[in-house]
Amino acid sequence: MESPQPQTKEQWVQEGNAHATFHEYQQAIAAYEQALRLDPSYARAYHNRGAAYADLNEYQRAIADFDQALRLAPDSTATHYNRGTAYVALNEYQQAIADFDHTLRLDPSNAHAYYNRGTAYVALNEYQQAIADFDQTLRFDPNSADAYYNRGNAHAAIHECQQAIADFDQALRLDPSNAHIYHNRGAVYATLQDYQRALADFDQTLALDPTHARAHYHRGRVLQHLGRQAEAHHAFQQAESLGYQEAREIL
Repeated sequence: MESPQPQTKEQWVQEGNAHATFHEYQQAIAAYEQALRLDPSYARAYHNRGAAYADLNEYQRAIADFDQALRLAPDSTATHYNRGTAYVALNEYQQAIADFDHTLRLDPSNAHAYYNRGTAYVALNEYQQAIADFDQTLRFDPNSADAYYNRGNAHAAIHECQQAIADFDQALRLDPSNAHIYHNRGAVYATLQDYQRALADFDQTLALDPTHARAHYHRGRVLQHLGRQAEAHHAFQQAESLGYQEAREIL
């Protein structure tokens, strides 16, 4: 027996949410549109349709719906947060930060808002602000490997190498199979001229992801410093075969 067709705006939104749960975003959008036909000022339907558009990577449409939802319900934490993530996807970082600011005024313990604002600051090369936001992320979510990893990257960007290594260590305790963390810790060890530790990290990166072109390249550079020229040449060949331009220039 088929389910009865929704009759109210709330039922249409529930129908849309059910489709969204199963990643049926076009059907979800159609349901939210039915809700809006019944009530063109229904903020929740605009918000949820915007979220569905975002899941389809249609970020401009998502932002238009979030704008409308905020005109109707200007203090919606979820809408400010989701519009901020849509702006990040479009590389519109200042607008994203403004939305995350508003989110945090409404919900000062929102770890996701701190984290995403931190990533926006990283994209703007504002590393101290990013570190402060990742600090707050970890205050509210101490098991966030991503926050440790990105704080480590921010420390590395401003040459705070020991702090970066400490963050990468913690990230790997939480996410021990993440090749990118091993690679970036290896890069910091190479900066410190600790070539044996750097080589171990690049080896582990490639054990986890043999197609990591940058790891092949940086492994080659470390092998050069260790006087192992034939192995370095092979590493550069591997990087070049994966399309890494800098390796091609060395060869």
